[in-house]
Amino acid sequence: MRVLRQGPSGLIAVLIVAAIGTQAQASVPKIEVTVNAHKEVVQVDASGKKSVELKPATEAATGDVIVYTLRANNTGSGPAMSPRIEDPIPTGTVLVLDSLAKDGYAIEASLDGGKTWQAFPATVTRKNEKGVEETVPAPAGLYTTLRWVLNGPLQPGDGKDVSFKVRIR
Repeated sequence: MRVLRQGPSGLIAVLIVAAIGTQAQASVPKIEVTVNAHKEVVQVDASGKKSVELKPATEAATGDVIVYTLRANNTGSGPAMSPRIEDPIPTGTVLVLDSLAKDGYAIEASLDGGKTWQAFPATVTRKNEKGVEETVPAPAGLYTTLRWVLNGPLQPGDGKDVSFKVRIR
């Protein structure tokens, strides 16, 4: 660092600027999202009682339910204010609509690959049998992308999970 003014007040001013600059650089959030996929495997015991077990989704077939868990971690040095987690619905699957828990997060949905967004659950406008336009819940097969807006700041070192299910077509 070069000091242009030799007086004590000039030197202090330069040092304060340097300290502020260092502090600003040190306080930067960095969100990393990891995705895990598990297949729901239904087990039925001798008495007919069903239980659901999650196994790594190494393979899946038509009708299988896959659970996606996304974890947002703040690996930076500053808080991330209301970070967003966005994930597409995989091709060849359909969203299980009742699998999204709000957990205090705002959930948004896109029906066009992320070009436009609306609050979840999404709606569509259609004409009813009388030819009158009405707004109805969007069918599960129309969802293309989901986005969660996490409430509050995500502090350095903290992480939050969100999840959803899809059924393979």
